[in-house]
Parts: sequence; C-alpha cells; structure tokens
Amino acid sequence: MLVVKAVVSGLLIALASEMAKRSPLWGSVLVSIPLTSLLTAMWIHIESADLERNAVFLRNVFWAHLPTLTFFILCPIMLRQGINFWVSIFFSLAVTAAVFFAYAAILRHFGIRITE
Repeated sequence: MLVVKAVVSGLLIALASEMAKRSPLWGSVLVSIPLTSLLTAMWIHIESADLERNAVFLRNVFWAHLPTLTFFILCPIMLRQGINFWVSIFFSLAVTAAVFFAYAAILRHFGIRITE
C-alpha cells in the first residue's frame, strides 16, 4: 500500500509542478487545494475507515493551516529582495515554525490543542 500511496501522491505533485511551469496562476490554484491534506484523509479512510481519526486530523489541519500563511508572506518578500532562494526558503520555514508553536500555545489557552 505504501508504494501505491507514494505513486499516486507523487503523480499529483508532479502534475501540479508541470501545471505551474505552464501557468503560474493555474499551478497555484491547483496546489492551493489542500492536496496533501486531502490525500492523507483519503489514505486514512482507505486504510482504517476511522471517521473520528479523520475528523480530528482535518480539524487539526484547519487550525494548523493559519500560521503556515507566514511562509507565503515572508518567502516572496525575501525573494523579491534578491535573497538567495534556499536562504529564503529555510529562513521562512524557520520563522513559520516559530509562529506555529507560538500560535499553538495561544490556542491552548482557549482549549484548542493542535500539538500533542
């Protein structure tokens, strides 16, 4: 099953990459659909049909998604400033991780747990 998951998931990512080369707009529209979340929910269902696990997973994806927007704000700014691609990517990921953990701590005060 792992090989099937890898092939199907890889094909969707390759499709998105090829589409983005031809049309940045349509490539971004395709990847803005939460493909990895959708695929993961599908694989959870296929392998276990555990509706509660899927519900918890998808709820956590919602809450976890918001701080990841930091990456999509910071990285393009850095790239437009002429900062090296890899530096921009890794720095943006590091800042996003810090924002995520701060956000998770704030959510805990409201009874919402997105980290174990």
